[in-house]
Amino acid sequence: MAKRKAPQRLAGAEESCISPEQEAIIQWFRTVKFRKNLLGGVDEAAMWKKLEELYALYEAAIRAERTRYNVLLETSPSKPDSSDPQKEAHSDAPAGQ
Repeated sequence: MAKRKAPQRLAGAEESCISPEQEAIIQWFRTVKFRKNLLGGVDEAAMWKKLEELYALYEAAIRAERTRYNVLLETSPSKPDSSDPQKEAHSDAPAGQ
């Protein structure tokens, strides 16, 4: 059976990460190793522990991105104005009130 080639990555794709959390995820994937069983496969308990580590890394990255986006939204110069006629047209109040 012929080995399949690994998919090609775009040049500089890994360097385009913008946060240390994303870099930590990349580093985790580069270094993760699973303990093997005698009869083949991997040790299930060790695998679940590794998945919990990965979940924690992704959760930290998502939290950091949410914080970053919230800061961007708060400092955005184009906040909606309360006297915007389009906003009034789309309000939930029935017409004529």
